[in-house]
Amino acid sequence: MVLLLLGGVACSTTGTRGGPQLYSEARHGLDRFVEAKGYRLHYVEAGQGPPVVLIPGAFTTYRAWDGMLPALSVHHRVLAFDYVGVGDSDQPSDGFGYTVEEQADVMGEAIVALGVVGTRVIGASYGGVVALNLAARYPELVSQVVCIEGGALIAPEVLNYSALGRLIDWPVLGDIIWGFMKSGLFDTITARSVMGKAWADLTPEARRDVTGVFSANIMTVSRASWMGIYRAITTRIDFLEALQRTRTPVLYLYGEASKYRAVAEANARQFSERHPTIEVVAFRNGIHDLHLQYPEEVSRLVLEFFGAAPSTHLAAGGAAKADRAGVVRP
Repeated sequence: MVLLLLGGVACSTTGTRGGPQLYSEARHGLDRFVEAKGYRLHYVEAGQGPPVVLIPGAFTTYRAWDGMLPALSVHHRVLAFDYVGVGDSDQPSDGFGYTVEEQADVMGEAIVALGVVGTRVIGASYGGVVALNLAARYPELVSQVVCIEGGALIAPEVLNYSALGRLIDWPVLGDIIWGFMKSGLFDTITARSVMGKAWADLTPEARRDVTGVFSANIMTVSRASWMGIYRAITTRIDFLEALQRTRTPVLYLYGEASKYRAVAEANARQFSERHPTIEVVAFRNGIHDLHLQYPEEVSRLVLEFFGAAPSTHLAAGGAAKADRAGVVRP
């Protein structure tokens, strides 16, 4: 046990990245950087056409979009970001609270700096919240939004997050846990846990890719930024009123097998009552990370929503569309 504990502490001191070097080169597209609000943001750019900004989920790098980048970049100039705190972007330990509003402020300035005002934005989970917040507070910067779960109303008591985040903040014990997380020994276990029942449906190649995504997530994040993001997502978020005042078209996707289904459906109900320009689509067999589970199907729906692919809308009153993802669409 002593050796294990020492090993965990030792691992916590390794893997620190210094300087501007990349953790790894992008599989699709070119690695680029932009300065916004005083922070250096890393993003990957691929394709040509109308711009699309991608914002990944909590603790997650741009690599979560690797399965969708090839399809999206056929029709669009895709900019897949590491937001502040993850990947190869800056990871401040103070002066930045990692709130949704702060992330939206940075992303908004990056959009202006890159000359892509009026861009479409796709966000997943925490990134989906940031995407909606951008639309609510900077409607002139965003033309359409795709939100994969996330929402404009997040109640921590409904999320029911694991206590692991709080433990990582503890002295000594937190160092040990963080060291084991950084060791890479649990990458596959983490991937399997997050993917849940969807893991069994993945090909061996897809499993390697998904595991690589989760490995990069933890290997590139600092403990300070990890805790900052954790605190941000476990604090109540509510900007429904601000979002209601905009008329930005939104496609809201969620999985009926998601561990956060209660949060997603609460937002879906609010959207149907308050926001007539939000279209809700459920994946009957979908988990929280739909873009990892069904990258092709999600890409198809996104491109249809953006008008870059033929519509597959069902006639009013028709039966739900049946495909392997179990897409449920009125």
